[in-house]
Amino acid sequence: MISIKLYIFISFFLLLISTVSSISSNDIKSNGSWKNRPRQFRMQIFSRPYQQGVAQTIRADNGASTPCWNLASKRVGSYELNDPLVKVTFYRSSDCHGAPSATFYNQNSFKQSHILIKAKSVSVTKVKPVILNEKRNDL
Repeated sequence: MISIKLYIFISFFLLLISTVSSISSNDIKSNGSWKNRPRQFRMQIFSRPYQQGVAQTIRADNGASTPCWNLASKRVGSYELNDPLVKVTFYRSSDCHGAPSATFYNQNSFKQSHILIKAKSVSVTKVKPVILNEKRNDL
C-alpha cells in the first residue's frame, strides 16, 4: 500500500518537473531573453490600496538598468506594472540611496494591492529568469 502511494507521488513529481522544464524552455527565445518582457516598462503607483487614490505613471525605455524615480506622493498603497521580472525597491530618501523602505520581487505577479508604506523614491531592477536546462547526458 505504501509502495503504491510512493510510486504515484514519484510519477506525479516527475511529471511536474518535466512540465515546468518544457514551459520554461518554451518561454525563452533562442537568444536567451524572456519573450514576454515588454518593450517599454510601465508602472503605476497608487497612494491608496487596491489601485485607488492618486496615481503616478512611470515609464522607461530599455536604456537604464536601474533607474530611480521620485514619487509624487510619499504614501504608497499599491502598484501595478507590466513586467513581472523586476525587483521594485522603495526608499525614504529622494535619491534611491540609504536603507530601503520595502523591496518586492514580482515573479509571476503584475500588481501589489495592499502594501501601505511611506517612500519618496522607487528603483526598479531587471531580474533575469531562472532557466531550467534540458536533461543532460553527461551526468
